[in-house]
Amino acid sequence: MTEVSVVAPDGGEAIQLGPIQMRILEDGRTTGHRLGVGEITIPPGTAGPPQHRHAQHDEGFYVVSGTARFTVGDASYDATPGTLVMVPPGAPHTFANPGEEPVVLLNTFTPDLYVRYFRELGQMIADGQPLTPESTEQAMSRYATETAADYAERPRTRTIELAPGRSVEVALAEAGTGRTALVLHGGGGPATVQGIAGHLSGAMHVLTPVHPGWDGTARPGWLSAIGDLAAAYLRMLRDEGHRDVLVVGSSIGGWIGAEMAARDDAGLISGLVLIDSVGVLVNGQPIRDFFALDARGVAEYSFYDADRFYVDPATVPAEQAAQRAANMATMRVFAGDPYMHDPGLSGRLGRVEIPVLVLWGDSDRIVTPGYGQALAAAFPQAQFAVIGQAGHLPQLEQPDATFGALDAFIRKNPGRPAA
Repeated sequence: MTEVSVVAPDGGEAIQLGPIQMRILEDGRTTGHRLGVGEITIPPGTAGPPQHRHAQHDEGFYVVSGTARFTVGDASYDATPGTLVMVPPGAPHTFANPGEEPVVLLNTFTPDLYVRYFRELGQMIADGQPLTPESTEQAMSRYATETAADYAERPRTRTIELAPGRSVEVALAEAGTGRTALVLHGGGGPATVQGIAGHLSGAMHVLTPVHPGWDGTARPGWLSAIGDLAAAYLRMLRDEGHRDVLVVGSSIGGWIGAEMAARDDAGLISGLVLIDSVGVLVNGQPIRDFFALDARGVAEYSFYDADRFYVDPATVPAEQAAQRAANMATMRVFAGDPYMHDPGLSGRLGRVEIPVLVLWGDSDRIVTPGYGQALAAAFPQAQFAVIGQAGHLPQLEQPDATFGALDAFIRKNPGRPAA
């Protein structure tokens, strides 16, 4: 008699892969190794593996809950519950959760080859071996899988020296080729701009730094103001030979970008996109005191659909909660006194002669659309555009509309002709 496998909700084989959990529900023994099934749980703000290709098995993803971002070559898709994504052999792909709620995926392998890959990673962790890009790639190769080098991010660390005794190490993700784009995250960390970076990397050479002090990176004591970050990133662009740079900044990343453009005496930057940016003082449009808000308040003031992005602090794993707290502590350092702005920046923006796009969520209550309009008016060549049904992070709530506005701006302002 053929045996039937029944796996209870708390059953299966749990494998913890860093922040991501894989639960093996069917390892191939019941199906004659024709099919393997797993459940993947991805915490909020978590990146997935680099883009990769399978040579000998199909892979399927069914979204049970949350919104997963799938990147397939140059294209990205936000997959809501009920979505099925099927990946045939040879197709480059990866997945991530840039949002604020957990994602649960039902994962299938036909045949079951890749089940053994996850077990090997779990054993490596149990044996105390770190999961580096090199060790993970070696494990992939044993299961007919390889990194899609033509699409993969290239992480690196850059040491930037502004003056004797003033150097800082910056972790960077690098992807794509073409005109350089520097993508700058806000207080929520690099996961909040991952979709922007992935979208732009299809046609541009994208650099996405982790601001020192975020996500466990080191921040030297002297680096304590937005102007310091702006000077450091300008020095990095100059030293690495980048020219004709598009700078895209979200929230305080926009503040950094605006400071860079105002200080860019070498003419390295040829376009600027500010997404719900802070950094200036606007009469009648105060910046919400983010640090005075509880978790529910953050969701209510930051998002159009607060219920979708609210996360009960009691459900956040301890390690992730500690990282969020450390990020907020760093953000307090850079928020400054006066709060979230430089009194002299608005006047300096009148000297910025490059094209500027100021992009705003219509439901942002951290910095309102009225604030955004005033910010745009401070530049000689700025256009102001609103993303409907979105708050402070429109790239998370309305990615298609956000990317469409970015693409239209780039088409209209393609940069400087090659010398």
